[in-house]
Amino acid sequence: MPTFVRDAIFQNCVFQLSALLEDYLLDLTSQWLSGLTAGGAANSAMPLLTRALFAARSQEELHRRFIALGDETELAIGTSQQLTAFGLLRDNDPMPVLDLVGKLVKDKKFPSIHNLDVLFRRLGRPKMIQALSKRTKTNAELALRAFMDVRNVLAHEDPLSITDVDVGRYFAQIESWIEGIDREFYGHVVKTSGAQYWQ
Repeated sequence: MPTFVRDAIFQNCVFQLSALLEDYLLDLTSQWLSGLTAGGAANSAMPLLTRALFAARSQEELHRRFIALGDETELAIGTSQQLTAFGLLRDNDPMPVLDLVGKLVKDKKFPSIHNLDVLFRRLGRPKMIQALSKRTKTNAELALRAFMDVRNVLAHEDPLSITDVDVGRYFAQIESWIEGIDREFYGHVVKTSGAQYWQ
């Protein structure tokens, strides 16, 4: 096989693994959130911080426009149209159908260190990278940062030379991270909302 073809295959493996991890994070978190709504869970099945953040983020654009334009009427009308989001703060009410994934997950699903920390903190499970390091008995932060640096160099700069050994290590790391995150998040879901909401 010509060197340039082999290199292209190995480089594509890095992109595919990064995309796999990104898709996994989206699926994992969105299945839990949609399961809560579909299962008729009470709002208290989701951490209060998560619910409050959703309500606040639902208001972002309204407040930006108010700061820019100073139109109190527009702010009041917009807020009154989003009362359902504030309903999340009542613990015993059934969880309303809202775009939880759009407000809480989609902007942080790209698997960088920063995004992973923010994503899981939003969902009530802070310090996921530390927990992942402990579970995998590795420095997950350093390894993920190195992997994403390679991915970003391939995407935005000159292609790196990647060997079959590198690709094998990346496959093993991604599998280990997914297994670790799955176990950590499962524990969080069971503790927060109950095993019936784990899919």
